[in-house]
Amino acid sequence: MRTIRSLKISSLVWYGFVLVAFWTFVIGLYYWLLGWIFGAQSWWIDVTLASWTEYTLRTLLAVLWRALLNGVGGALAGLVVALVYNAVAGMMGGIQIELE
Repeated sequence: MRTIRSLKISSLVWYGFVLVAFWTFVIGLYYWLLGWIFGAQSWWIDVTLASWTEYTLRTLLAVLWRALLNGVGGALAGLVVALVYNAVAGMMGGIQIELE
């Protein structure tokens, strides 16, 4: 049996940031592609290279910006989880796990 007595706070902050930013980016790309496929059908007659490029760049930047903002929230969540775990583990002695 091994005991986890504390968690490295910076590790959980970085993990929370990367995890949330990654999944926000993936889901954002999915909806970006859906916008191309289904949203573009209503204005395909009036589309020009300039309007298509503007839509593409604007939505790509929005997806990237949202991924970064959500990543900050994920980092804060990782910070809270690490602080709470370390406080509780300090009182109780940690979690015992069995490794093979």
